[in-house]
Amino acid sequence: MRGASPILIVGLAACSILAANIGARADAAQDCRSGIPDARVGGCSRLLAEARTARQRAIALDGRCWAHIDRTAFAEAVSDCNAAIRADDQYPYAFHNRGVAYAGLQNPSAAIVDFNRALAMRPNFFNTLLNRAKAYLALGNTQAAMRDYEDVLRLKPENEEARSALALLRGGGPPSSPVNAANSLCGSSGCT
Repeated sequence: MRGASPILIVGLAACSILAANIGARADAAQDCRSGIPDARVGGCSRLLAEARTARQRAIALDGRCWAHIDRTAFAEAVSDCNAAIRADDQYPYAFHNRGVAYAGLQNPSAAIVDFNRALAMRPNFFNTLLNRAKAYLALGNTQAAMRDYEDVLRLKPENEEARSALALLRGGGPPSSPVNAANSLCGSSGCT
């Protein structure tokens, strides 16, 4: 690039760095909320490095936990959720997400313990109720699962997943939609 201006060279270097991080945004908080798990891990890691409070650390670690769940890296998810809980044991989402990770590791009993902790802090967290119902089903506790599905419908009467599962458990026929990753116990295709 003989004769190229220094600004052009710097600009090209910046473009090559951005191209290497496709999917990453300039804002760590946006990346931490990204629908792309790898971008979320990077963004949440950057937020963690900038965190000044225990709650900020918990939020960043919990974001990484959820990204690991999306990648079906459940052991890594548990590790990040454990760190989030150590940072702020009053942050209910970390307990919920660790429960989902335990479900992915095929440990519904541990998942239920964490779902109970999350619900103790946030009783109307319908996603936690849905996940706890699935964990109860994995353990064969149909009555407890039915109670959770009923509670979901009290909070969200339009929730088709709870309605279908409850109909099936009551003997009302097959669910209206097939079981898929979105309504599996851990929410990912790598587990049931």
